[in-house]
Amino acid sequence: MIEPIAVYTDSLTLYWSAIVIALGIAACFTMGLALYTSYAGNGRALWVMFPLALAFSVFLCRLMHWYCHTEQYAGFFGAVTDYSTGGYVLPVAILGVLLAALVVRALGFTDNVARLLDAIAPGGALAVAFIRLSALFNSSCRGKIAVKTPFLQHLPLASPVYSSSAEDYRFATFFVQFLLMLLVFLMLYRFYTRRRNRPMKGGLSRDGHTARLFLLLYGAVELIMDSTRYDSSFLPFNGFVSVVQIISAVLVVYVLVYYSVLSVRANGLRFTHFLMWILFAAALGGGGMCEYLVQRHGDWYLRCYAGMGLCILILCLISWKMYTGCCAKPRTE
Repeated sequence: MIEPIAVYTDSLTLYWSAIVIALGIAACFTMGLALYTSYAGNGRALWVMFPLALAFSVFLCRLMHWYCHTEQYAGFFGAVTDYSTGGYVLPVAILGVLLAALVVRALGFTDNVARLLDAIAPGGALAVAFIRLSALFNSSCRGKIAVKTPFLQHLPLASPVYSSSAEDYRFATFFVQFLLMLLVFLMLYRFYTRRRNRPMKGGLSRDGHTARLFLLLYGAVELIMDSTRYDSSFLPFNGFVSVVQIISAVLVVYVLVYYSVLSVRANGLRFTHFLMWILFAAALGGGGMCEYLVQRHGDWYLRCYAGMGLCILILCLISWKMYTGCCAKPRTE
């Protein structure tokens, strides 16, 4: 399948997928700038941070992809200098954004990194959605699940994969992730505008919760969606759990640990904490077992991903419960 060209001249070839990605990055910057200047601080911080975040993220995402797929590159130098081919491990961009925010603070453009990250979190979800949407304009939607039911052989669940012999319909991994990340964007935007300044118990900080909710939801989406890809990136010493799933699990666990510490600090250690921690561990283990089963039994897709989705939903709800337990009750007039 030839990737559709939007603009072609003697010196320039511009593909539609690149335009969609550029629109997503622009939407992320515009949304972050609007939220930050309206609710938090000076827009100069975003103007300085955004180019740094792009540079750090592209480099780090490519670096991780090179580490997982050294056979696709002509050495390290070629991988980090020639970006016309190859791939990226998208969740590593989170580290690039964090590094950029720390540089901005060191330069004196902000004194509150958490507040800055809160403002760009909704736009970050929107950028990921656009990046996945760009797969509609090329042949990179890499779902491994064959869809054989004619009624389902269309978007949003399936997309055609063309070969020399036949047309094969596969699960539209990237398009489904586009829809899920749009939902995450709406949830984050609502959270930021409605709950951003909700008082916390014991004088706990109000900042950073939108960013952590992004980490939780994005990690939850990637945990299941990366499992549906046939080209997942694996560490050289681990061929079972992909590097994206490892990063996503770390993000989800981090959010729970963070709010567990806050909840114990605000409410004291209670029996309900132990119940939620046990349930969280069981759900995390259940998700891992579903991943094991779907890799060992190729015809168990529906059952395994339904179970994995339920386990991931439980993980998110427990973390949300921990967060709300740290919030003070609204004052009544």
